[in-house]
Amino acid sequence: MRKLLFLVSLSCILASCSTTTTLYSWDDYVNSSYKYYKKQTPEAAADLMKTYEDIINNQKGTRKVVPPGICAEYGYFLIQNGKQEEGLAMFTKEKELYPESAVFMDHLIKKFTK
Repeated sequence: MRKLLFLVSLSCILASCSTTTTLYSWDDYVNSSYKYYKKQTPEAAADLMKTYEDIINNQKGTRKVVPPGICAEYGYFLIQNGKQEEGLAMFTKEKELYPESAVFMDHLIKKFTK
């Protein structure tokens, strides 16, 4: 009986040691966005842009989909930096990935195409 209890306890402990996976991979988003919004230098902007691109192109989460809002935020960032067509394409991609954002994305697309 003790051996059985020991084996059950041991298997529970070992099972709890497994790594957890998340739905989305955020890469270095938290640090990059903090650095950029704290001090908006060209280096911080380039780092944030690279982080956005890494998140969009290399999704490692269990869903293998870009996290909600990332395409929209990246699109807005692109528009702020003079890349309107690319930014509008990101708004459209956000709308395709997350249909619940369609009303807001359509509003932004309309606003920036005037």
